[in-house]
Amino acid sequence: MLRHPWQALCAVLSSAGLGLSIWLGISIALLQGRGTDMVLLRSMQHDGLVVAGLLVLLAVVALRKAPATRWRTINTASLLLTLAATASLLVLLAGKAFDPGWTAVAAALLTVGALTAVLAAGMLQAASGCQGWRQQMVPPNALAYALLAGSALLFALLALKWPGQGLLSAPAPSLIMLLLVMAALKLLYWFENGGLGTAAGHSTEAESLRLRLLVLAVLVLVPLSLACAAFTWPQAAPRLGWWLIAAAVLAGGVLEQVLLAAEASGQSVAGADPATSPA
Repeated sequence: MLRHPWQALCAVLSSAGLGLSIWLGISIALLQGRGTDMVLLRSMQHDGLVVAGLLVLLAVVALRKAPATRWRTINTASLLLTLAATASLLVLLAGKAFDPGWTAVAAALLTVGALTAVLAAGMLQAASGCQGWRQQMVPPNALAYALLAGSALLFALLALKWPGQGLLSAPAPSLIMLLLVMAALKLLYWFENGGLGTAAGHSTEAESLRLRLLVLAVLVLVPLSLACAAFTWPQAAPRLGWWLIAAAVLAGGVLEQVLLAAEASGQSVAGADPATSPA
């Protein structure tokens, strides 16, 4: 489905925007109030919704070459629901007469819409994956990446606007857990299809191994090292550190999309398991 780096970038950014929407929808639904901290948090939630909405709009580019299946229809409808819920929350959070009830409803719709859009995009990606490969791990990988990238953006936004340094190291354990889950799912996908060195597309075994190790290094090892450093030494460039983590996760996502497109560009090696495409 993805053949060009620009499309890969748009797919990754829209996935990060959907992941950010999921986390914002959950936090807005659960964290409501009128105290000083809640007012400050509401301002950051408002800014996060703006960022998430702009990133989700890039899904239009990512969908241009998607096959016309029911999953594309579901993805489009989910994106429209996500954008409508985002717009509603922006109005509700900016209004002087804050209504917790309607805000919770809009936040729930935002979470459901973004979650459905991520899974539908994963199903589309599985349908266009490498022929002869097992693709059932692609949607869980897509969800894991969206949650990882969305959380990295959320923590970066928090680090940018939250006063003081007390909160800046607290998200590190959560991000580390998401990184480990992402690595496990990605490795499971590859090992279900012959291992890290399995040639696919027009690549040799050495090229495939090198590309997959590069994806793991940029997507997991670099942000994992930065997250551990942020947790151990929170005073060392705390705000810049979280933005570097977000940049590494996004760069790793682009490399992963390019690799998936390269794997789908030709037949898999002989002996791979029969495809069990979920689409």
